[in-house]
Amino acid sequence: MDARLIGLASVVAATLAAGETPARAAAAPARVFAVDDGVRLRRSDTAGAIALGREISAGAGSGDIPLLALRGETVAVQLVVVADQAPIEQLKVALSPFSEGGADRPQAAIFRAHYLTVAARSRNDRHPGESLGWSAGARPPDAEVQGEVPDALIPIDLDPHPVLPGPEVPARQSSLFWIDVVVPAEAPAGPYRAAGTLTTGQGTLLSRFQIRLQVLPALLPYRATSVFIYYEPDRLDSRLGTRATAEPQLWQLLHAHHIDALPPLRGASDLARVHAALDGSLYRRPGPGPGVGVGVMALGAYGTLGAPGEESLARVEEMLPGLPAGGAEVFLYAIDENCRSPRAGEWSRALAGRPATAGRVRVAQTCNDPIDRQPVDVALFSADSFTRGLPGAARAVGRRAWIYNGFLPRTGTLLLDADPRGLTANGWIAAVMAIPRWFYWESTFWDDDNRGGRGAIDPFTTAESFHNADGDAALGDGLLLYPGRQTGRFAGRSLGADQLLPSIRLKFLRRGIQDAGLIALAARERPAETSAILARAIPAALDEARLDQPASWETAPQGLADGRAALRALITRPDAIAPAEIISIFDDLAARRRTLVPLAPTPRQIKVRRWLATAGIATAITIALLLARRAQTRRAVRPV
Repeated sequence: MDARLIGLASVVAATLAAGETPARAAAAPARVFAVDDGVRLRRSDTAGAIALGREISAGAGSGDIPLLALRGETVAVQLVVVADQAPIEQLKVALSPFSEGGADRPQAAIFRAHYLTVAARSRNDRHPGESLGWSAGARPPDAEVQGEVPDALIPIDLDPHPVLPGPEVPARQSSLFWIDVVVPAEAPAGPYRAAGTLTTGQGTLLSRFQIRLQVLPALLPYRATSVFIYYEPDRLDSRLGTRATAEPQLWQLLHAHHIDALPPLRGASDLARVHAALDGSLYRRPGPGPGVGVGVMALGAYGTLGAPGEESLARVEEMLPGLPAGGAEVFLYAIDENCRSPRAGEWSRALAGRPATAGRVRVAQTCNDPIDRQPVDVALFSADSFTRGLPGAARAVGRRAWIYNGFLPRTGTLLLDADPRGLTANGWIAAVMAIPRWFYWESTFWDDDNRGGRGAIDPFTTAESFHNADGDAALGDGLLLYPGRQTGRFAGRSLGADQLLPSIRLKFLRRGIQDAGLIALAARERPAETSAILARAIPAALDEARLDQPASWETAPQGLADGRAALRALITRPDAIAPAEIISIFDDLAARRRTLVPLAPTPRQIKVRRWLATAGIATAITIALLLARRAQTRRAVRPV
C-alpha cells in the first residue's frame, strides 16, 4: 500500500486519467480497499481510496493485507468500502483470531467509523483566517477538510443506528472500518495470519481478506514520549450517568494509546478512586504497557486547589500517602494561563517550607513568560510559543519546560478540520526537539461550558464543539473521546454502553507516540541516519517554521509513512531500551537538529529582507533608467 498522502485533486486527476472510477466493477454493489492508518478519507474521497489503497474486493485478486510491527506495537489498517450506483444499507465485518502465538498472539479490535459534517470552519471572528489551531498562513484549505469527515470509532459489537442511521454507504460514496492489531510485548517474532470477510447486511460477499502480520524481534518502548490529557469526572456523570464503570475504562483506553489521563485530583478520596490506574494494576496483559503506572500526575489541575492556605496545604499533604511509588512526576497545577497571578510563586514558597512536600511535588503553571522569570519548577508553554531551545534553557536554570495543545504550522493541532497527520507529527517533534512532556487540555469537552460557550452538544451530530468570549469557534477542540451512553436531552442518540469511544484523531496521536519509540530505537544504532530521516520528514517545526506557510510535513520530501519504514530498516537490536537512554538519545537528536535545520526568520528579519528586496528593485530600476537616459543622450549627440 502506498501510505503517502498527496493532494486530493491530484489523486482524482490521476485516477480519472487511468480510466478508474468507483463504478468500474458494475456487477458488484461495492469495491473494498485496504488503506493504511496514515490517511483520513472523507465519504467523498472515493478516488483517494482507489489511488492509495490495495483492492481486496471479492474476485479482484489477492485479498492479502500485509502489516509490519515490532513487539509491543499497535498497527492499524482501514477497510474502505466504495459503493457503486446504489446505497448499501448495512455492512458486517468478521475476523478470525490470529492463527499463531497462543496466549501472546496479536489481538484485533474492529471499529465502524462515524462521520461528522464539516461546513463552517474553526475560526476567530476578530482575526479572519486564524483560529486556536493555526495561523492564517497555515490554515488548511476548505477543499481538503470540508464534507463528511470520519472521527468517532464505534466498536462493531455496538448497534450504531442511534447515531448512524442508514444507509451505511451512500451511493457512489464510501464508508470505512478501522482495525487495530495489538502486538503484545511477549509475542514471538514471526508471521501471523487472520482471515476475514466483509459482507452486506443481506449476506452479499464484498471481500474475503487475510491480514498477514510480520512481527519483528525488536521491542517497542511503551510511552517513549510523554503525552497526558485532561478529563473531568463530572462530565462522565452528567453525560453517561455514571463514572463507576466509564472512568476506569477511560484510563484503560488512553493507556492503550500510550497516553496518561489527567483528572482534577483535589483530595485523598480522588486518589483512592483512581489508585489502580495510577499504580498500573488496572492494566493487564495482553494490552500495551501492562502493569505500567502513570508517568505524570497533577494535584489540583487548572488551579482548582486555589491559593495555598492551611486547608489547601492540608489537602495536598493528605494526598501524599496515596501517591504511587515509582517514577511518576507529580506537579501541583497552580494557575492556568494567568502569568500575572502570584499564585504559582505562593505555592512554590509554601511547599518549599513544608518538609512533607519539599522536593516531592513540583509547582507548575501554563504561562509563556521567559522561563527564568517564572517562579515555578515546571512551565507549560503553548504550542505557538514553544521554541526548540526551551528544554535546554529550562534545564540551565534548574527548571523544566513542557508544551501544551497544538498550533499549525509549528505543531499539529487537535482540531477536526485539519489533517490529523499533524498529531502523528507531534510525536516526531517531541522526539527530535527533546520535549519532556506534551499536554492536551481536554478530551471530553461535550458541554461547551467555558466562558463564552454555547452549551452542551451531541458530539455525534455537532462538529463545532467549542466557543469562547474571545471570538473563537473550534471543531473538535478538547474532544478526543465520545460518550458510549448519553442521558438527558441526548438520550435518543445513545449507544447504550458505559464506556468512552476513541476517535480517529486519537489513533493518529498514538501513531506519533509509537513513532517516537521507533526513532529512539533507530537512533540508538544509527543516530546520523535517523537525524537525516527526521529532517526530511519534518523539515520545520516550532520556531523553525514560518507562520505564513503550511505545515512542513504536509509537503515534506519524505512522508511520515516512508520515514517510518526507513526507521524500521535501521533497527536490528532486539533488546529493550531504558527510559533514561531514550532521554539521552532525544537530547542528542535535538543537538544534531540545531546543526541541520535553521530557525525561521523572525517577523522583523522578514520585514527587513522585504525592505532590502524592495530597495534593491527600486535601485535597479533607477540605474536602468539612468543608463537608458545616458544611452539616449549619446545617440542624440552622435555626429551625422
